[in-house]
Amino acid sequence: MTDFTIPCETFVRLASILTDFHEDANEWFHSVRIDNGQAVASNRHIMAIENIFGNPGIVHIKADPALIAQCKTEAAFGGTLTVTVNEMLKHGAAQTTLGYVHPENAVIFSDEPNDLDKWRGITLKASEPLKASKGGMFWDIDEMIRLTGASPSGKVVFEEFIDAYHRPTLMRDIHSMDWLGVFNPYTLKETYSSATMPTWMVDQ
Repeated sequence: MTDFTIPCETFVRLASILTDFHEDANEWFHSVRIDNGQAVASNRHIMAIENIFGNPGIVHIKADPALIAQCKTEAAFGGTLTVTVNEMLKHGAAQTTLGYVHPENAVIFSDEPNDLDKWRGITLKASEPLKASKGGMFWDIDEMIRLTGASPSGKVVFEEFIDAYHRPTLMRDIHSMDWLGVFNPYTLKETYSSATMPTWMVDQ
């Protein structure tokens, strides 16, 4: 059996972006993944990653409303969520610092690869800083609110340059070196031109 521990406050913050799912988002995207010390949550549009310095191994903790609610209560007291995984039984028992025991299996198991396995490769596409921007950055206000809210302080900074066509864009929390936000600065639904000064501002 293996124990995975995550601060309740972190679990609640990351789980907050697990809404408004893309149509291709399967059950794996309804979980907070702990992957060799990093906690990851994504709805396929945006992704939040936090270094929690945990044990080696991978587990997908279900974003169960009851578990989130309990962690939200205990976050104010610095509580933690510990999931004990029994690989043979494919079961994860979740317990919090104040003694709450989740009544159901708290994890998702499968022997098959899943799309959330790709999170690190997608993120590392932005590992080399750009020398110039390409295209105009597109924002969806709901997703930006959720992604910024998933950061520890709610105060973030963008990359100096972005590529709105070929790679994700990074956000960093200005007060925490252990948090990373990732999103696509474009929309697949429509194509937009970069913002320019409107003529009604300059033709006076």
